[in-house]
Amino acid sequence: MKINITGVIEESRIGPLHVLIIAIGFLIMIMDGYDLVAMGATVPSVSGEWGLDPAEFAWALSSALIGVLFGSSAAGAMGDWIGRRWTIVIMLVISGVSMCATPLVSTMNELIAFRFVTGIGVGGCIPVTLAYTLEFMPRKVRNGLTAFMYSGAAMGTTVAGFVGPTLIGLGGWPYVFYFGGLIPLILAALVVAVMPESLRFLVNRGCAPETAGALLGRVDRSFAHKPEFEYTHGEVTHKGGPIRELFGGRQTAITLTVWLAFLGNQSLVFLLGLWMPTLFTAVGISIDTALYVLALYALGGVVGGTLFGVIGDRISPAQVLIATYLLAAVCVFALGFSVSSTALLVLVAICTGFSVLGSSLLLGTMTTGLYPTRARSTGIGWALAVGRFGSIASPLIGGALLAQGFGTQTIFAIGAIPALLCAASVFAIGKLTRPVNAG
Repeated sequence: MKINITGVIEESRIGPLHVLIIAIGFLIMIMDGYDLVAMGATVPSVSGEWGLDPAEFAWALSSALIGVLFGSSAAGAMGDWIGRRWTIVIMLVISGVSMCATPLVSTMNELIAFRFVTGIGVGGCIPVTLAYTLEFMPRKVRNGLTAFMYSGAAMGTTVAGFVGPTLIGLGGWPYVFYFGGLIPLILAALVVAVMPESLRFLVNRGCAPETAGALLGRVDRSFAHKPEFEYTHGEVTHKGGPIRELFGGRQTAITLTVWLAFLGNQSLVFLLGLWMPTLFTAVGISIDTALYVLALYALGGVVGGTLFGVIGDRISPAQVLIATYLLAAVCVFALGFSVSSTALLVLVAICTGFSVLGSSLLLGTMTTGLYPTRARSTGIGWALAVGRFGSIASPLIGGALLAQGFGTQTIFAIGAIPALLCAASVFAIGKLTRPVNAG
């Protein structure tokens, strides 16, 4: 008897394995988010210690994002080749070791190099963890739970904002990096100890029926494995490598439009995440207050991502994203006009995080579901990699605008443009996927 594991997984109820996957994935995303913004949170301290202008750290901010570009594409392919689990472990070790080594640098070039390596590890974790989580989640709560897991990336910014000042007070800026390096190494050991490989990946690779049956029993505790069962993933695939699944007919237009959405999304997210503390301090706000506002901005993203994911399980995720990206454009524009009042700034920052980061989280979840198992890690990995061109360029553009004397209000107003690009791209994705069951 043939058992379609996709059907069993999608109709299963939430159990201990689902909770374990969401919890560990959430922690991984927290540390990925923390590691990416650690440099932005420490620029005011490092620039003061080294006697440099903050604008000179533009490449140090962007180098991690260049690393993410390579890490996302390479790990995406690796996850579809050697498996999700071991790819996640390898990338956690890379990011952990490079973070711990960052305080040892003494020159700007060394700092740029270590931030680049950190980016490879972080960029590798994100697409594979997303693909891994989605492949275990029941259909009725798939978007909500996967978006919640992904919201850990925004929570990482919250952790950096709240913990950063304390760590800097205890031992200076190096403690921010030591903390950011130790936790991924602990998580790598935890993944090895308790996380199974993706069931869909194993079946796609022709694993033994006993292996598939035992793991499917953990996914759906009512499932009773029998020796004569044969397991399939129930998906039609192309001949050739996973990259072929990204193109061909309508899929080509979907993939290219997804890449455009990620380009705008990453430009917006990293312009705000990496330059926000510096832009706030430039208008007289203290560094502690700037970091706390950054933390609340990210916390709004955790709430937004989870809420948008839940709504996306009930209506089209594309419809949700069109509305939330339009809201994001308004909020980012308003952010620069809120710096005169701390209370108003906090309120607008939370709303900005709610819309900007929340939209980003649902975009990743929606995109992961557009590709079949054998190319899922590659699909989201390439989308994130293309998006990194935006995340690399936006800190450089922000630094150039700052160096040219543009004010905080003007820079935030320019930052609203990518949100409009995202709304238009998601509208096109919705049109392209409407006749197709792409879940």
